[in-house]
Parts: sequence; C-alpha cells; structure tokens
Amino acid sequence: METLDEQLESAQAKIAEQDARITALGDENAALQAANDELKANLAHAQEQLAASDAACAQANAEVAQLKAEAKSAEERAAEYYGTPAKPQQVTAKGDPEPVSVLERFKAITDPTRQTAFLRNLTDAERAELFSNL
Repeated sequence: METLDEQLESAQAKIAEQDARITALGDENAALQAANDELKANLAHAQEQLAASDAACAQANAEVAQLKAEAKSAEERAAEYYGTPAKPQQVTAKGDPEPVSVLERFKAITDPTRQTAFLRNLTDAERAELFSNL
C-alpha cells in the first residue's frame, strides 16, 4: 500500500498530465476554430460567386429567349415580304421537268464500256430500279 506522500505525488502527476492534455486540447480547439472560421469565410465567398453566376445565367437565358423571339419575328417578316418558298421541282441536267428513268438512260447508252461506267455510278436504289425493269 502506498503512503500518503506517494498518493499525493501520484495525484499531482495525474493533475500535471491532465493539465498538459487540457493545454494540448485547447491548442487543438483554437486551431480547429481558426480552420472553421476560414471555411465559413470560403463558404460565404462561394455563395456570393454562386449568386453572381446564377444572376448571369438568368440574364443570359433572358437574352437567348429575346433573341429567339426576334429570330422568329424576323422569319415571319421575311415570309410575309418574300412569300413562302416554292417547292423545288425535280429537273434533269438538261432542264427537263420530268427526270428520265434509269432504264431509259441505260438503254440510251450503246457503248458497253460506257454502260459499265454508268452502272458503277448508280446508287443502290437506282440499280434495284434498273434491274427490276430489265
């Protein structure tokens, strides 16, 4: 069993140890408080920037809507002024209103080499039309 002096020394050592822990915790608390204050300042700055960005986005959206409205009205004005565009007519290279069928064009070629070249230049749909009519 310990004597009173030993118990007192042990208690004083524990108190000194706890004082050191309290001091360390106080320093850590001060550092965390400073970090917290800095984070609060950063948050406030970020919120200000977000609000400014939101305002700029809203202004840009309003300008886009206004430009779209003006573009529609410009298109309407052009349609009123110039009228509606006519549907383009299909014409051949010679200017004929009715295009000549693939079969007629193929039959018009008498040279076998030119016929081969003609066949190679046809699209798949034109080839199908030609072969179904031969």
